[in-house]
Amino acid sequence: MSMDERLNLRRFGPFTLDLENELLLRGGERVPLQPQPMKVLLLLGARAGELVTRQELQHAVWGEETFVDFNQGLNWCVARIRDVLGDDAEHPRFIETVPRKGYRFIAPIEAPRPARRPWLAAVAVLAVVCLAVMHRQAPVTVVILPFDNVTGDPRNEAVASAATEEVINRVGSADPSRLKVIDRLTAAKFKRSNDCILHIGRALGADFVMEGSVLDGRTTAALYRVADNTQVWATAAETRASAAAISAKIATTFLGNPSPHG
Repeated sequence: MSMDERLNLRRFGPFTLDLENELLLRGGERVPLQPQPMKVLLLLGARAGELVTRQELQHAVWGEETFVDFNQGLNWCVARIRDVLGDDAEHPRFIETVPRKGYRFIAPIEAPRPARRPWLAAVAVLAVVCLAVMHRQAPVTVVILPFDNVTGDPRNEAVASAATEEVINRVGSADPSRLKVIDRLTAAKFKRSNDCILHIGRALGADFVMEGSVLDGRTTAALYRVADNTQVWATAAETRASAAAISAKIATTFLGNPSPHG
């Protein structure tokens, strides 16, 4: 299974649709979209190339609740999606209207990147950081944003918090003279922030920004380079282990140690 498939990402044109975290991104920056249009886009993106009927959309977005003017509501949702994508109903590039039936997501989905073994991915991230260190006198600065708890269960806030703190401690102790980590309390100010990676990095004087999420024992993380606002690497790990083990897996992306217990 490819990395994009494990992360439930749909890349098309300049956009990335994150099905798992319900986000629309453009160049690493979140594109604001209201909840109902987002639900419509997520369903269309998940079934790219297929006809999604109006009845299916009604059930997925509004459920069993009575909605008097469903047609007007759905039309508004699709109009909002087209607005943020820069799409045209008459000459669609992304969302096609199938008259009296529904809609189809027609944008070509980029071929997923070849899957990489975790230890190779860790070495790749370490190489990026090391090259930056070698070509500059000042140390590289990384900010690790608080992991999002996307389980919907408040009890998992502790898991996300423990994973974040463990990664900060491990990366911060790797080589403080060449690799600095923004402190936890400062990074926490950007928890669940809608600010783009570029803004967060510049605001904190960081060279790299890492963000992640925890969902029922599944931890995802991505590393971004602030200089050009691009994603350097992303990973996903599934585990039933403790918060310490989860954070250790994410720590390997920075420390370059293939062992999750390194």
